[in-house]
Amino acid sequence: MNFKGHYKTGAIQEVIYGKELIEALNQAIGDTSDPMVMFVTNTSLTKIGGLAGIVKKALGKVCVGEVKGLKAHSPRQDVITLAKELKEKRANIVVTLGGGSVCDTTKVACLALENGVSSKNGIGQLASDELNSPKIKHIAIPTTLSAGEYTGFAGITDETIPRKELFFHNGMVPNVVILDPEMTSVTPDRLFFGTGVRAVDHAIETYCSINANPLVEASSLHGLNLLASALPKCKADPSDKMSRLECLVGSWLSIQGVANGVDLGASHGIGHILGGTAGMPHGETSCVMLPHVLRYNSSTNADRQAILAAAMGNLNHPLADQVQSLVSELELPGRLRDAGVPKDLLPKLAEESMLDIWIATNPRFLGTSADILNLLEDAW
Repeated sequence: MNFKGHYKTGAIQEVIYGKELIEALNQAIGDTSDPMVMFVTNTSLTKIGGLAGIVKKALGKVCVGEVKGLKAHSPRQDVITLAKELKEKRANIVVTLGGGSVCDTTKVACLALENGVSSKNGIGQLASDELNSPKIKHIAIPTTLSAGEYTGFAGITDETIPRKELFFHNGMVPNVVILDPEMTSVTPDRLFFGTGVRAVDHAIETYCSINANPLVEASSLHGLNLLASALPKCKADPSDKMSRLECLVGSWLSIQGVANGVDLGASHGIGHILGGTAGMPHGETSCVMLPHVLRYNSSTNADRQAILAAAMGNLNHPLADQVQSLVSELELPGRLRDAGVPKDLLPKLAEESMLDIWIATNPRFLGTSADILNLLEDAW
């Protein structure tokens, strides 16, 4: 355990879990004067299972508009479209239903609106530290386990490159998160379980971080234990709401390091590029890359990996192997080729990965794109 460092509390104000949706939304909206709610989701949730309709009905008359059809990987155009809608409807609350892309798009749209950014080219200005925090209250209802709703980070894709760019502002953290297992009930298995492995990756790379602290170490271990147990239960019985809630809570615990400024490693760093450049879902980047990064790092942090292996259920079974077994049990892709990444793209992916901030903070040094290319080739 690292007994030298510092801890910063996250900006999130409230997490509501295990309550009926109407009760949770009423609590989240609270005493906001004259609430004017914009409801934001994606197209699939307006069609499958009627979940978007359930949320809109629960919101009732305070819902002044709806934006649907947000795309995966949060393209800049979606950010500008949403910011325009928020301004036109004079919304003072935004409720998001969806995964990481819906949440990230909304975070940056609120930041853009508050800082007068109204064009795709202007989004680059939002990388500045000298920005006003959004005034719109953001209530996030996750349908996946990616856990982006707990942080001030957002990944936005510049469609002209294309590459996903990371933005951070503490004011982008949603004010309230509502954990309702029913809201994950129609999430496709591949997406739900893929983001579950992403949450496993959050927990593992947080615990192995070069600047982990005692509080996030504890939350990472408990989150990993919940996820390793509950994900297979959900696979065996998709109607098991308690296991789904345990997955949501595990996801919440797993992200506490990122939410509090702890640096992650190469699985996340390479994963950002695989998502933005190769179009892989972020959950699946973790499925493929995490075992290889763990094996690469094992000469540096074998002791920590052993503790994490115990949290996953078997102290005597290597952590990388347990992650790989979980990926297989959840019927997720285990190699880059299985995820549709062409081999001739690997050198470009390696070069772009060197630009990611979390390559520099990997526990074992990755000094050149050739080092990353070796990992990518092993994973292909």
